[in-house]
Amino acid sequence: GGGGGSAARRVAACARVVGLGSCGVDFLAQVSEYPSPDDKIRTTDFQVFGGGNAANTLCALGKLGVRPRLITKIGTDSNGDLIVNEAERSNVDCTYVLRSPETPSPFTYVIVDQKTSTRTCIHTPATEELTPQEMQPSMLEGCEWLHLDGRHTLAAVELATMANGKGIPVSLDAEKDRPHLDELITKADYLFTNSKYPFIYAEKHGGTGQQSAADAMRTVLQSLPRLKAVVTTMGAEGSLAITRDDMQNPIRCPAWPIDSKTIADSTGAGDAFIAGCLHCLSRQKTLEDSMSLGSYVAARKLLKLGARAGVPSLLEAKEEGAAVAELLV
Repeated sequence: GGGGGSAARRVAACARVVGLGSCGVDFLAQVSEYPSPDDKIRTTDFQVFGGGNAANTLCALGKLGVRPRLITKIGTDSNGDLIVNEAERSNVDCTYVLRSPETPSPFTYVIVDQKTSTRTCIHTPATEELTPQEMQPSMLEGCEWLHLDGRHTLAAVELATMANGKGIPVSLDAEKDRPHLDELITKADYLFTNSKYPFIYAEKHGGTGQQSAADAMRTVLQSLPRLKAVVTTMGAEGSLAITRDDMQNPIRCPAWPIDSKTIADSTGAGDAFIAGCLHCLSRQKTLEDSMSLGSYVAARKLLKLGARAGVPSLLEAKEEGAAVAELLV
């Protein structure tokens, strides 16, 4: 797989946040009600969007005025062209998006059920992963933060090891167990999770099934000496963080106020939340400020279909009012 020219010819633009992980195309069909087996129904809306956790987070950062760099592997197919074009429009440096004729670019059918405000995803993955051998120190050129979503896991272990050696902070977005994730998670300084993952991890590492979310998050921190904080998203209840420095006092951040009737789609809300957090964390802001900006970016995302369309630009965010503007300075 070439990837558009030899490594020697790759000259990447400066990027403050580098992300390695999944990208893809989401074919998003909105339906008034989820179909029963054998039903034939019509969409009320259909759109095509870029998707994938890491790519969503980086595109949101790009819109918010941070120059991110995406590292991933996709096909040489038309879906791959769509992925790169949309990322570049969002200010993402795609120098290290490697392209191989041997793999399809990942894509997902997303069915958004308007009646229950839920989404069902049917995913076709790439058949080829990034390899550790493809990771180069130049990928971290100018980088002040590395974000991983757990995909391309062995390559991620390699790049995270390089980042650890250079003193570049590493964040990991963990939603479920994956092969080699146990090795990757030891390299992370910050762990972002959904509401389920702390329990999955704690159960494997001596926690009890009866514990609270905060207790499960403490088990994660106690098992992983490198971690500074675990940040868990709780949907409408906002987010919760436990830090190594103050394990007994969780940081609670409410969801940004939003009328639930205006929510269009929850796809990618967690990715948008992480983007807001990384915008602050990569500038050495506090975790409280980071979670506040994350909660604002996620709330704005919810107002539009797809993972990316609702994410505000830097200008829109600054015009939101003083509470948001001061988080962006």
